[in-house]
Amino acid sequence: MKAYRLAKYNEDVPAAVDSMTCEEIPVPEPQEKGTVLIKNFYCSVNPIDWKLFSGGFDGFFPVKNFPYTPGFDIAGVVEKVGPGVTNLAVGDRIIADLGLVESCVDPPLPQGAAGAFAEYSIAPSTICAKVGDADFETVAGLPLAGLTAYQGLFTGSHNQDLGKCKSGDKVLILGGAGGVGSIALQLAANAGCHVTTTASAAKFDFVKGLGAKEVINYREQDWGEVLAGQDYDLIFDSIGLMDDLNDRAPKVLKKGGKFISIANFDPSAKGTDDVLFQLFLLQSKKVDLDKLVQMIKDGKLKITNDKIYSFDETKAALKQSMGGRSTGKVLIKL
Repeated sequence: MKAYRLAKYNEDVPAAVDSMTCEEIPVPEPQEKGTVLIKNFYCSVNPIDWKLFSGGFDGFFPVKNFPYTPGFDIAGVVEKVGPGVTNLAVGDRIIADLGLVESCVDPPLPQGAAGAFAEYSIAPSTICAKVGDADFETVAGLPLAGLTAYQGLFTGSHNQDLGKCKSGDKVLILGGAGGVGSIALQLAANAGCHVTTTASAAKFDFVKGLGAKEVINYREQDWGEVLAGQDYDLIFDSIGLMDDLNDRAPKVLKKGGKFISIANFDPSAKGTDDVLFQLFLLQSKKVDLDKLVQMIKDGKLKITNDKIYSFDETKAALKQSMGGRSTGKVLIKL
């Protein structure tokens, strides 16, 4: 099978992307108990895919099996089932997030870390959500981004006490037009929250169409000043700026309000008596992904795809993600 491979960490991430090679390697076998072999039809790009390349996260999410195949989101068909699998059968159409926390471990898994940017992937059957006859293009971008938004706003993961959003809450989403932000915006609005978001002027109509009641042009306005004193219950941060946490959030959140970040890995980031800070890492959880798939089928959630690349254009897809200006998700079609 064809698979993209990274030979080593490189602090120069653009150079690391350029160094990836598309290689012919053996199709893996689902030999471990509870695993399945997936023939991939789509992959979805997420920022963590290329952020791992620098090695800066090795102390938390190690890659110990170079060369390795990057990527976490897959959409495809079950090709083979391994021992002990009872919830999936050959031919089932599924999506899955292969899991940052779950797959980037030491000692490494037999199938290695990540593994999405390939014609075939090994996945635990317990993280795969069936999608039935849903068009893969409508669900391929869902797993990592959808789980991040859903768990961060509502359920938490890994025993983290997170959003618990409810109807009537005032929620600010930083970066509402991005892959995670655009899903979080819809989920919060559907739950009856009053949702404000930040976006560029060109994306105002897009985020309003997803349910934003107020939109702040981050290029021209300081949201900390615009929303000062309005006692927001929660800020969902997909941007990762220290100034947002330290300077702006205290002006906007009610005392004890939550600042949940999926992007601020600065070791100095911490909360205060007034602002509860939580860096959030999702858990690849089938029960949550099943709920999100059903929302799409029911027309309550839509995944917007900014661009779909061919498998040969995988490097270009990663570079677009690095630019940080995508509206919705970036997909790779195999």
